[in-house]
Amino acid sequence: MAAWIDTRWFWTLLILTLCGEFLLPCLLARKDPAYRPGTMAVSVLGRRGGPVARVYRLWLAWLGIWLLTTAAVYAVGAAPASRWLAAGLAVSLGGFALGAGILAALFPTGLTKDLSDPSALIHGIASALGFFALLFLPLWRALLALETDSPVMAWACFAALGLALVFFTLFVLSDKDRFQGTAVAREGLWEQLCLAAMYVPLLLDAIVHLISAP
Repeated sequence: MAAWIDTRWFWTLLILTLCGEFLLPCLLARKDPAYRPGTMAVSVLGRRGGPVARVYRLWLAWLGIWLLTTAAVYAVGAAPASRWLAAGLAVSLGGFALGAGILAALFPTGLTKDLSDPSALIHGIASALGFFALLFLPLWRALLALETDSPVMAWACFAALGLALVFFTLFVLSDKDRFQGTAVAREGLWEQLCLAAMYVPLLLDAIVHLISAP
């Protein structure tokens, strides 16, 4: 991937950023008594007036900026093997970075899903589109791995795609009235597990590059 940025610090910082996506909400949740981990989406931490809103929104901005950079790296690195897969990777990562990162930071949501508030509406639409875009990342990476004769990476990414689809389905169902009061009503949990599955290709690529780096 993109020799001009194929360095240890880049991939190390990517791993730290991916880990921060899960560790930071756990730490901030202790300072926000209104936030219920597991049942609420993590974006609630960045709501206007929340005790940790500034920290979490700064984090979302950083996440968006760094994943946009990563999208550019993937686009350049994958282009020699397949231009359309390079475009798919860039759109998936870039769409998530813009929607669920930068725009989500600029337009915070509320404690409840009141879409009559313009900021919450923009946040909801941007986050949903970004999340959906990232859902295809394991697919594009698996197909790229097949193009470059990397069957182990391909199957790992296909497995990640399968898990992501399962968790995404549960995430969508968790908000439905018929599932309230059941084990399915764990919106925050399914969101985090879905993200973890979608991040698998990035994590694997980072580990491979760190191992192979001189």
